[in-house]
Amino acid sequence: MYMNKNRRITGVLVCLCLFSLSLTGCGEEATAPSETVTIVDYTGQSVDVPCPVERIVILTSPASEIICALGAGDRIVGRSSYSIFPPYLDDVPVVGKSSYTPNIELILELEPDVVIADGMLSDDNREKIETAGISVMVEGIRDPARITSFVTNLGLILDKEERAEELITFIEQYQTIIQERTADLEPEDKPVVFYEYIKPYRTASCETSIHNHITAAGGMNIAGAEPVPYPTMSSEWVVERDPEVIIRHCVSRGDLTTAAMKEMRDEILSRPGLCGVRAVENDRVYLITNYALDGLRSVVGELYLAKWFHPALFEDIDPGAVHRDLVQKFYGLELEGVYVYP
Repeated sequence: MYMNKNRRITGVLVCLCLFSLSLTGCGEEATAPSETVTIVDYTGQSVDVPCPVERIVILTSPASEIICALGAGDRIVGRSSYSIFPPYLDDVPVVGKSSYTPNIELILELEPDVVIADGMLSDDNREKIETAGISVMVEGIRDPARITSFVTNLGLILDKEERAEELITFIEQYQTIIQERTADLEPEDKPVVFYEYIKPYRTASCETSIHNHITAAGGMNIAGAEPVPYPTMSSEWVVERDPEVIIRHCVSRGDLTTAAMKEMRDEILSRPGLCGVRAVENDRVYLITNYALDGLRSVVGELYLAKWFHPALFEDIDPGAVHRDLVQKFYGLELEGVYVYP
């Protein structure tokens, strides 16, 4: 699912060097050649991006984390309000809460070479940015199958290809562990999972990256066949399917505490509508934040899921230690905050 022998060229349509000589006066030197790389983004659009990129606006936090891990955080000139890691991004102007609500006027004032967004960016806002002569890359950064190709593309346009390879190697070593240990599981060996997305009884179908995380970790999503991405189901519907594991997805901006997550878990365990469900009866209810399942750190989230689903198969794996290693190795920081509970 994840390994890609040709990842150096994944997503890259063609790389063209465009040379231009600009003489400003007799005897003066010509300007340096400029290079443009054409990337095929998650939407299938071909995007011409200056190479190497020097000024970037980020409208989705997973992208900002990857750029900083590649050692190019100083090129981010605008960010979403959820782009809070590493902490030095606090000094970068906020240009919108997310891709859904960008401040187009401010983005244009910052004169970026490229804007990187996720699928919440509307076609209208994309057109406004592109009309101003700014490249726009829309990426499915929350899709675990897309991470390595996105890292490869960023390594190319940032001139950080060696660092990108290091990052991909780190991610793939743990993806491989998950793959190998879950590959021979029979359907009856895979726990039935109810994934509660942010709100009570709201869940995620096979049209979401959450479903991909569950299946990659060796679980079976009870809402996989639902016709909409994020349906809200009834307690009766959940009880009828009797999940063995319940995962609650929590949105955090780095401000969630252990006490707050314990309170959310206790609420789930005490719901009258879930009385008798195997996950509640066997105390297999877990919480995980968006930062542990998005982008670069999605492999950490999948390790947590895999260990919750199959504790015997992953007894020797400590997802928290992997998380700390990733943060130390690629950001030079110590891991802080709460990402899962218990």
